[in-house]
Amino acid sequence: MVFPNWNGAPERIIPPSRQLTPGRWEKHHIFPQAEDLSMWFGIRGVKIHDYTMPIPRDVHRRIHGGDGRGGAWNQAWRDFKAAKPGASPTDIYKFAGELIHRFQLMGGPIQPYYSRPGV
Repeated sequence: MVFPNWNGAPERIIPPSRQLTPGRWEKHHIFPQAEDLSMWFGIRGVKIHDYTMPIPRDVHRRIHGGDGRGGAWNQAWRDFKAAKPGASPTDIYKFAGELIHRFQLMGGPIQPYYSRPGV
């Protein structure tokens, strides 16, 4: 499966999606909304609201843990940003795929936040 080519963004390969099972799901922004990160993504040409995926609520809460700064998911992005401040959109999309795999986020399809399908 690929990240859809929304708003001129290059297509990126991601793990295959499955049909959602019953239960509580939340839309997870692949690219964090935290101000320090969202501004950086915007400068780099990545539109954060175009890439969300439904994941189980308990998984969403686990990866964003109670540190008040977005948990391990946001920290992984902060570490990437610090290591590669001039990362290209291609580098960013590739890292997103790596994080989806690392955090084992096999939820629903990648979709814009404001879309109706999924969650």
